Amino acid sequence: MGIFQRMVFRKPDGRRKGLIFVSLSSICLLAWVYTGIVLNSSHFFLFTGLALGFSGFAESLPPERRRSAGILRIVAVGILVMFLGLLASVPELLFE
Repeated sequence: MGIFQRMVFRKPDGRRKGLIFVSLSSICLLAWVYTGIVLNSSHFFLFTGLALGFSGFAESLPPERRRSAGILRIVAVGILVMFLGLLASVPELLFE
């Protein structure tokens, strides 16, 4: 458990990295709006955009907010794990 705590609950890497993740998140969410709503296609970009957004907010927190950053990182990984679980169990729900 020590390695997990050191990796997840480490200091945030800074606002620059957080801004990159949030920018990628907004690009993914805009791509989801286009492909998911206009083209009625996959929801892959929604899950990716949400995970990148939570990671970006985690990295842009002040250095003394290690626990909050760790919780946001866990939520981001949880979103991706949930996507993989849905993809494995009910793929027709994601790919209409």
